[in-house]
Amino acid sequence: MSRLSQRIEPFRALIYNRKVVRDPALVVAPPYDLIGAARQNQLYDRSPYNVVRLEFGREPDRYGAAERTLAQWLVREVLERSPRPAIYHYRQSFDLEGRLLHRTGFIARVRLEEFDQRRILPHERTFPAAKQDRLQLLNALQVNTSSIFGLYSGAHPELDRLRAQVAEREPLIDLVDDLGIRNELRPIDAADEIAIIARELEAPRILIADGHHRYETALNYRRARRHEHPSSEPQPYDYTMMTLVACDDPGLVILPTHRVVKSLPAEAIASFAQRSREVFEVEEIAHRDDFRNRLNDSGSGAIGVSLKGSSNYLILRLRDQTAMQAAMPDAAAEVRRLDVSVLHALVFDRIFGLKADEIRKGGNIEYTIEIGGALGSVAQGHADGAFLMNPPSIRDVEQVSDAGATMPEKSTYFHPKLLTGLVMNPLFDDK
Repeated sequence: MSRLSQRIEPFRALIYNRKVVRDPALVVAPPYDLIGAARQNQLYDRSPYNVVRLEFGREPDRYGAAERTLAQWLVREVLERSPRPAIYHYRQSFDLEGRLLHRTGFIARVRLEEFDQRRILPHERTFPAAKQDRLQLLNALQVNTSSIFGLYSGAHPELDRLRAQVAEREPLIDLVDDLGIRNELRPIDAADEIAIIARELEAPRILIADGHHRYETALNYRRARRHEHPSSEPQPYDYTMMTLVACDDPGLVILPTHRVVKSLPAEAIASFAQRSREVFEVEEIAHRDDFRNRLNDSGSGAIGVSLKGSSNYLILRLRDQTAMQAAMPDAAAEVRRLDVSVLHALVFDRIFGLKADEIRKGGNIEYTIEIGGALGSVAQGHADGAFLMNPPSIRDVEQVSDAGATMPEKSTYFHPKLLTGLVMNPLFDDK
């Protein structure tokens, strides 16, 4: 295998063999946490080689099934190793409210580092069950089937020039996914260009935008492997696959992540309007469209609420930070002023008695970027409450991470999501 030494390394990716799968659009998938049962079946039906069979299978023993499937695909050359180590230029083009945006990243192997080293930082808390699931899959496959999404800081003119140059080349993969997003992949395998990327990204802080569970899983996997096989030399499992995007990329978009709560105490629902006025300015709105427009126009600091049995929608605005200082005395100021923190501390915990540990276990709260779907769940009687927010800014995310803190789970939704299945990173030796 090639000797690993840099923070940023190219890799000989596993890539779908076009002679076997024909159309790459048939074998890619969204991230595993966006795949419900209906979507899973659709992806299974789309192609016998869809990556969902590795990433999020439907078999009873899905880890064992994924391991067997990967072995078969390697033998049958459904997946093949790229001939040369490369870093991949990945551009996504998408429409947002009538504007065409482009977001570009570099897919590379990034050397794993513990969070206390302060060079790779999280911004959200994680769910234990999801980490256990990802660890079982990683143990079975020894392959990063999907990429973590990382943001690098600082100005890098030389990297910007390289990005623009590579974008003019013929893509290896060019497909439009189910959401109408164009995904283009271009390999960068020239030694001098790889050296530019490695040099420019050696020092910057990397902020995890998406993939916290997978990054923590990669750390746990590395610890286990190093305990079993101590080595003074860097190994493939000391790295993880990451797509690195600039913090100031013009196509970097964060969408709001709303909360839909299935079950709330009936007495708390009945007294909510009154109790919320203890710390919030409360605006009542009768019509859904007016409510949505008002929430959107209000920007940061406004929380929208729809409750079962109520004919009005509510918009809450915190009067001052005193209540948050009392509710979260040990939290960093950067965390206390977030809308999502206000929602969790003063609405979920204080009024409804939904504690952080209970939320972290999952099951009672669903997360969505769709306002209509969230409100519809309440109107149709499928949920007791919908809690809507405007998105945090990238500056909010950076400030929380730089303070050594984290946001509540599912505080951000970076759009668009990275596709799974374009390239995969083996954690075993090059052959």
